[in-house]
Amino acid sequence: GGFGMAAHNYDGDMLTDQIAQVHRSPGFITSNLVGRSDDGSTLIKEFEASHGTVTDMWHDHLAGKETSLNPLGLVEALLGALRHAAMLEMEANPNDKQKQEMHAYVNNFSDTLRTALHNTFRYGQGTRDMTGPTGFTTEDFIDKVAWRLNRYLDAQVEEQ
Repeated sequence: GGFGMAAHNYDGDMLTDQIAQVHRSPGFITSNLVGRSDDGSTLIKEFEASHGTVTDMWHDHLAGKETSLNPLGLVEALLGALRHAAMLEMEANPNDKQKQEMHAYVNNFSDTLRTALHNTFRYGQGTRDMTGPTGFTTEDFIDKVAWRLNRYLDAQVEEQ
């Protein structure tokens, strides 16, 4: 992470898929489309996980089979969308204290979830595509991230 590249939509799709494969998992990164509204006044962003990441696993899940999907790219895309929506709402209502508080709440929650998600991988508790056959199933990984997120959020409440 920590870098960006500019490309046309299709080229960006192909490059993000290739980079994700280098990192052993197509679910590992996001692709973000950025533009402006027709009048140029509003920044428009679309956040997505790398393409082609889940179709086979989704069908396995529907068939009742155990899956091990790395949701990092999808969660990062959702966090980016949450943050952007909160920013747009705050900018549209700059004097509304409730909108400012919601923006701060969304940013804190998304930062805390991102930390919990990344730390779960960092501590070797990832999905099988990242950690091998002893890795977590999708559901077990989500449960582990939720456990860690709740610990982090509880610690924030205790600090207040």
